[in-house]
Amino acid sequence: MTDDVMQAAMTTWSAKDLPARLLAAQVAKLLNCTTEDVTILVTAGKLRPLGRPNPNAVKFFSAVELIALLADREWLDEATKTIGQFWKRKNASRNGLTLERQTDAASVDSLATSRKAIMKAQTKDQAVVHAAGDH
Repeated sequence: MTDDVMQAAMTTWSAKDLPARLLAAQVAKLLNCTTEDVTILVTAGKLRPLGRPNPNAVKFFSAVELIALLADREWLDEATKTIGQFWKRKNASRNGLTLERQTDAASVDSLATSRKAIMKAQTKDQAVVHAAGDH
């Protein structure tokens, strides 16, 4: 962290009246996400808790470090992607699909839609030919 970023983070921290150590719920509020999302970011290595807490222990985070991360657009982008990818995989597994199978299922759905459109067009053509034969 550069001195300028650190100075800006310290100024913001003191102006916000935040404690030096934040709980996951406080981090989630600052990030505008859920505490589950904070856990996802910790697991992915995007956020580091203070000390070396046990997996089931309460985790604290540095307020100044978090404010510096919040000022970094690239970090926010990566954190958002990480959370989105996690939920995409989780939802796919809930529906019995892996990501590969999910894209295959989307292809099958679009193929079925195309078949329906073709069948509808053929039916329409047959009706036109049949109507033309009646005249």
